[in-house]
Amino acid sequence: MKTTENSISVLIIEDNTGDQALLEAHLGNTQLVISGITIASTIAEAVVYLQKQFFSLIFLDFFLPDSNGLASYTELARINSTIPVIILSGLSDTALSLKAITLGAQDFLLKGSYDCQSLEKSVWYSIQRKKNSQLLKQTNERYDIISKATNDIIWDWDMLTNKVTWTGQGLKKYLPINTPAAEAPDNFWVTGLHPGERNKVVRSLCNNITSGANSWESDYRFLKNDDTYAHVNSRGYFIKNDAQKPIRMIGSIQDITERKNAELEAEKARREAEEARKIQEQFMANMSHELKTPMNGVIGMTELLQATELNKDQYEYVEIIKESTTNLMAIINDVLDLTKIVAGKIILAKTDYILGDIITNINNLHQHTADEKGIGLICSIDKNIPAILSGDSVRLKQILNNLVGNAVKFTEKGAVNISVKLIREDELSAGIEFCITDTGIGIAEDKVDTIFERFMQVCTDNTRKYGGTGLGLTITRQLIQLLGGFIQVKSRQGEGSIFTFFLTLQKGKLQPCPVKKMIKHEPACIKNALNGVNILLVEDNIISQKVAMKLLTSQGAVVDIANHGKEAIEILKLKRSDIILMDIQMPEMDGYEATKIIRTEMNDTIKTIPIIAMTASSLIADKTKCLLLGMNDFIAKPYGPNELFKKILLQLEISVYSNLKCTESIYLH
Repeated sequence: MKTTENSISVLIIEDNTGDQALLEAHLGNTQLVISGITIASTIAEAVVYLQKQFFSLIFLDFFLPDSNGLASYTELARINSTIPVIILSGLSDTALSLKAITLGAQDFLLKGSYDCQSLEKSVWYSIQRKKNSQLLKQTNERYDIISKATNDIIWDWDMLTNKVTWTGQGLKKYLPINTPAAEAPDNFWVTGLHPGERNKVVRSLCNNITSGANSWESDYRFLKNDDTYAHVNSRGYFIKNDAQKPIRMIGSIQDITERKNAELEAEKARREAEEARKIQEQFMANMSHELKTPMNGVIGMTELLQATELNKDQYEYVEIIKESTTNLMAIINDVLDLTKIVAGKIILAKTDYILGDIITNINNLHQHTADEKGIGLICSIDKNIPAILSGDSVRLKQILNNLVGNAVKFTEKGAVNISVKLIREDELSAGIEFCITDTGIGIAEDKVDTIFERFMQVCTDNTRKYGGTGLGLTITRQLIQLLGGFIQVKSRQGEGSIFTFFLTLQKGKLQPCPVKKMIKHEPACIKNALNGVNILLVEDNIISQKVAMKLLTSQGAVVDIANHGKEAIEILKLKRSDIILMDIQMPEMDGYEATKIIRTEMNDTIKTIPIIAMTASSLIADKTKCLLLGMNDFIAKPYGPNELFKKILLQLEISVYSNLKCTESIYLH
């Protein structure tokens, strides 16, 4: 293509061939005049190209084989800071992209979400913005020598006579047309100030004078002779007499409209991104509620159906329903987990735990599936690993469950091996290597680098055969990174895979808890375990009501139903309840408001009734809000019967013990 004045030469720094091809295709379908496109898969390769030729624009992926995050951008800026850069960003990297923009990048594009029109707009915007920033930089350099400024307004204020002398080419935009600078009105500056900012600006100048400052600076809007306002920066320096009283002030007024507009545009983009994030978060919370509420009915009714007398065919049908709901819930949870990670809503807990117990539980969880497939499931744990560790054991279980579950799923013969080794140790922490090895289908060499990307499967045949969303490994890697570790994979197609991840885990100390001796944390859910217990169920969904009613009455409970918070308040005034199961999202009055009234406005007997929140929401903030409002526990829909019974029995026992007059304080965690 012949190079013209407006032609653009592009350098794409991206290691994913799919994203390379997509970007090239979109550039080719714009109205841009592209003189050439160069592809680099690493920063090192890009540096070589930059040293040999000029580029009008750079597209930069954050995560490359030889550089990650902001380091990728800063390395480019070090080589050549004059070329505009557009970041190629994933959804979870938005905050990082905005940070890059503050460091000098021009724009960012979300991978997979841009089209030809938005791409063309971003390219022109970035090139123009870079030109403007270069011009602004040059202007700021010239500003240090005020007398040489050509487009600024220079002012010299004689504070003894209160006379201001105005000079500079910039005056042409502000004085009435054909008015010489020498004829500028005495009140030219004051009247030119924007009415909404006039008092503030004048006050700041007066304060600097009376405080003995050596200089004054302010940004404000100033009236132009076309009746519009420009954003300007005004900076002045005081000249003082021997008594250190200011007698003169010399300064300049610089038009910074372009910079201000760019800042306002960036702020608008930030607000829009934040609003989009909030909308996405609320959408996923609503989707969680809308999906999990009917799933609660399906799972609950299936449990109840299975407890009835069934013939062989009926029992098989129920088992198929259970397996299908389990698979569907796994997909729902994967999507919700990813959304929380992207939104930065994952909050890591810190509790003490025994690593060996976690590994044993993971092994037991997958042993049945391994036995059914006729494959081995082997565990080995380094005896030198500290007995007690501290951190988020739930997320560690999730990581191991994903990796071991994948290994078992994709292995048809041979074995899956879970190996845990101590790599290093000091007084406070232990470096541990987790290795999951399988003899399964393996991964093709050209696919290994893509398996951690969202929605990616090794091949479509595997998707059809084994199922899955393609999110499990994405979530696994991001959780490992949140825990401060990293993961590696080695694999050969048809020979198996080795997933290895490394974590530095803090050492912990398990403290004896007095409550554990008094309260059974795992109460046995035997027949009639809730016999005679009066339960108030506050739930607006009819199916969820029926499920909970059947489950609770099957254990001997006496259940009253309220369709919303207002009904619950009225029932509590008339009838005694031992415990309240409170849904969160309800019409008329939601669970939050109802709990607040119970805990603050009702009599002491009602105030102390245990309340267990029941919700299909996926937001951690909802659980936190429940506990802060005075709810005692939290159960997420869909829930299993045993989980519900155990939480109820636990709260009933806690309620009993809290009313005992003990000389020793009991702390419940």
